[in-house]
Amino acid sequence: MRLGFLLTVMVVASGCASADHVPTTAEMRSVDEAKMQQIEEAAARRGVRVYWVNPPQKPTSAAGG
Repeated sequence: MRLGFLLTVMVVASGCASADHVPTTAEMRSVDEAKMQQIEEAAARRGVRVYWVNPPQKPTSAAGG
């Protein structure tokens, strides 16, 4: 019984620890804010609210162009 409780507490604690990820400066720079704005404006015209879980990233120049 105690082992089950301990395992449950550990799983919940590890889930909470990873839930509040604060983006680093490099991650914030790579977000494509122009694309996000376009999508949010289109959604607002339709009466929809957008919640970004994985915001769009700017294309990398290493794609070999």
